[in-house]
Amino acid sequence: MGLEEKQVESIIEANAASIEGIKADRDKYKEQAEQVPTLQKQLEEAKNATNDSDSKWEQKFNDEHKAFEEFKSQVAAEKASAEKANAYRDMLKAAGIDPKRIDAIMRLADLSKVEMEDGKLKDADKLEEAAKKEWSDFVLKTYQKGSDPANPPTNGGKTVEGADPDIERRMQERNERMYGKTEPKE
Repeated sequence: MGLEEKQVESIIEANAASIEGIKADRDKYKEQAEQVPTLQKQLEEAKNATNDSDSKWEQKFNDEHKAFEEFKSQVAAEKASAEKANAYRDMLKAAGIDPKRIDAIMRLADLSKVEMEDGKLKDADKLEEAAKKEWSDFVLKTYQKGSDPANPPTNGGKTVEGADPDIERRMQERNERMYGKTEPKE
């Protein structure tokens, strides 16, 4: 080739250095290749953990959503029940039931058979009549009766006109005993 010995050594040294560099890279890549199964296993475990975690979160979300929906339906049912109770209470007041007894009646009333329609009791007239019959002892009957002016009170069957003469005579005797006899004024 016509190269001097120094040039050949320099080429050999450069070649050896590049071979050493290639060997170092090879060892590094070999080490990394040996770690691949371990890393692959860790990756699979992480994926499984993520999938398990996702499914746990999804399950927790579904449980919470279900509980929330049940709560909403319970609140709506309580609101409807309270609306029905208030409408029934108003119907009892309109029926003339004693307001002091309405709370006791409400505790005993079966409102499951009562239906609401457009915010009012369905068949309210029938319910009111049934309530009046069922709770007739509690229906207030208010009335006032004064004396009949055409028929004033009587004394022993006699019509009283003016003062009773017997009472008038006794009062006169009493006054005479106390104050003496007085002449009548004319």
